[in-house]
Amino acid sequence: MGAGGSPSAGRTRWREPAPLLEDILNLGYLARKLLDNRCRLVSRLQNFAQPRTGNIDVLAFSIGDCTDCYQEFSMIQRIKLHAPRACLFGVLLAALAGCDGGDDKPRQPQATTFETPALQASNLPQEPVTGTVAAVPGTDNTPPQTSGGEATAIAPQRSEGEAAPIAKAVTRFTEIAPDENGGAGFKSSTAYAYDLGNLVAQMSDDSVAFTSPITIITPIKGWVRYPENTIDPAVAAPDKYPVVIFEHGNHNNADPSYQGYDYLAKDLAEHGYVVLSIDANAINPNDKLSQSRAQLILGTLDRMRQIDGFGQIDLGGNSGKLDPLKGKLDFTRVGIMGHSRGGQAVANTIVFNKTRRGVKDADLKSALLAKPNSYATSYPDLAAAIIPAATGKPATIDDAKFAAAVTKYNIFNAQGSEASSYDFKAAFMLAPTDFAGVTGLDHVPLASLLPSCDGDVSNLQGARAFDHNRFGPLDDTTPRYQILHRGANHNFYNTVWSARDSIQNTCKFTRSYLNAEEQRRGGLFIINSFMRYHVGGEQKFASYWNGLAQLPKPACPFGKASCDERIVLTVQKDAARSKLIQRFDDTGSMTQNKLGGAVTFGSFDKTQRYGMPSGGDTAKWELPLLDGFGDIKSLADHVELAWTKDGPTITNDLAGISAEGFDSLTFRIAVAQPVGQEVLVTLTDGKGKSATVTASEFTDALYNFPRPKGDGRPMVDHPADTPLIGDTFVNVLSMVAIPLKAFDSIDTTNLKELKLAFPKEWGKVAITDIELQNLGRDNPELAPATAATDGSPIEGTFTPTLAGK
Repeated sequence: MGAGGSPSAGRTRWREPAPLLEDILNLGYLARKLLDNRCRLVSRLQNFAQPRTGNIDVLAFSIGDCTDCYQEFSMIQRIKLHAPRACLFGVLLAALAGCDGGDDKPRQPQATTFETPALQASNLPQEPVTGTVAAVPGTDNTPPQTSGGEATAIAPQRSEGEAAPIAKAVTRFTEIAPDENGGAGFKSSTAYAYDLGNLVAQMSDDSVAFTSPITIITPIKGWVRYPENTIDPAVAAPDKYPVVIFEHGNHNNADPSYQGYDYLAKDLAEHGYVVLSIDANAINPNDKLSQSRAQLILGTLDRMRQIDGFGQIDLGGNSGKLDPLKGKLDFTRVGIMGHSRGGQAVANTIVFNKTRRGVKDADLKSALLAKPNSYATSYPDLAAAIIPAATGKPATIDDAKFAAAVTKYNIFNAQGSEASSYDFKAAFMLAPTDFAGVTGLDHVPLASLLPSCDGDVSNLQGARAFDHNRFGPLDDTTPRYQILHRGANHNFYNTVWSARDSIQNTCKFTRSYLNAEEQRRGGLFIINSFMRYHVGGEQKFASYWNGLAQLPKPACPFGKASCDERIVLTVQKDAARSKLIQRFDDTGSMTQNKLGGAVTFGSFDKTQRYGMPSGGDTAKWELPLLDGFGDIKSLADHVELAWTKDGPTITNDLAGISAEGFDSLTFRIAVAQPVGQEVLVTLTDGKGKSATVTASEFTDALYNFPRPKGDGRPMVDHPADTPLIGDTFVNVLSMVAIPLKAFDSIDTTNLKELKLAFPKEWGKVAITDIELQNLGRDNPELAPATAATDGSPIEGTFTPTLAGK
């Protein structure tokens, strides 16, 4: 049973002398592996040979041209030593000796053709995982779709010798995104039901200090699918497969909720990914803040990491159904997706992954003594380990019986701060809760999907999760996304959650809601293309996730060839790929923008700035909302504007900035009244030349229901929607992205002024995040799909049909 815990803030967690040799050997092996992979290790160890006791932060080393070795390097993120630095320097010298490419290998059994990475800086058992794994009848169905799966160009093509086509105006889309189902290269395994033991986890009502934690035991159970073999036998399988984890939310415990994402898992497995869907039902009655759910995600990954290193056996000691995954799991490419409270678990997982908040044997013993009846039904042998209180003596634990019970129930603890962190390349929050207002979700590509007809999480808490985390630290190279799925409800992404949750009034009135299969068509494309782009680095999805590609037909409702009005994407690039012109995060922002230029509001009846509140479901706006803005669910700092005469404007002095390195002007808007609005966007350069673009040519965010531009929309409300004027619409701040090339003949290296004008005769809108961004319009691969935990890009793409890639 693994021990572990989280150190108190600001304290050094010293180790006992016993693990010192292991640390030294690990560091020596690491150094040799860096050489074996032809990596260049540049040390920043000033005064290294001076005797000093303390922490050696391995991440302080720099690695140049080191791509193949990143997995090995990331295994040891921090090694804490009692030894003087001079001693450690000697170990490094010994490890770096013999640069003739010797054949030193980690001392692990090589039962497969794949090299097994050592499980270092961890408390994971150095042995196979014991558990039961069984094929699920009826899940080996429908052959993979091998055809298609590539993007389709929208721009006109010409044959060799044909005259060049006449140049067209800049268009919103550059291509049609790939059919996510197509181009499968693998046959998926059947779904396997796994039971790999029981995890000791904790939760607390205090999401910050984690005071008075409650200890629970939750099974490591669920379903798994993996690529069984390549469809073309002449094509070799890759050495390792990326890993994706799904976790459901709080639902009826009689329902096997984890089975409801099998349509996603099968599709990913057919494209070369190992996918696990976690059974979290044991947590449902307990954990509102989804902290133990996060530990369950990390604990499941720990079990899979142990399988990768040592394999899996059944209860009789025979090779198990998951043993073929030994040595084949790529923990440098991991994606996590959570639905509802599972979405909040994804947020907590990102935070917990940085510190590996752990649980110790002592925590379980204390919980057992405090509430023995909580464990007596499911784990009677644990309760039997209690030595009852006697006269003058409190109850205690019989250590031998406790150890025997731990073995019998295959119990292990959530790993503590000494365990390896995971290299998350994608985090997807599906209709998530956000009761705690979690922040610090950085250095991971992050997406939050909001169903517009969500009747369960009807306040769209995922919007606040996006808003609180949309701007990462300066060294964070990863993007953030918000996806508004119009007509979708909370439940239908999960096939087990078959009952429609209560629907928002406007969805009922307009009958814009999707049926279950239509909703899953869109969900499959959004979730799986996100994972394949960011986890696998499959660049064919880059254009869509940069806002440049049209949705493919299979992602649309039946009978629709295109449906971009259904899914409204907001993209926030990192600091190197964006330049903020204005957000409304302080009182001065009503008169001065982030460039130091003046901001003026013309002809509005009312203007009101609101700062972004912190916290979770009790968060309140700084000031009362203007009338008619109550159902904007975004918490981002913004300005709310109301007018009763056409033509009001927001003008920003751009102070002569250059847009070099950026390709798009973006801003976020929410239309509060009436159903649609138009925005005329004018850029003026330093020579006084201006160009105006109609924003609705480049977005579906300006009309509140899933109707495409046309018949006068968004300037004219559809007749079926006009009865809703005066009502409140559930909506969020969504992105408008206009290519800079659409501003014809403007000198974008010397920009003087930006004006947003509202030509409709009356209206109410909220605006924020006016900025320049590089969305990769000229080169979609410009923004890396994956990044190392230190913020640097990882070169290379997972290519499932080529061995060794």
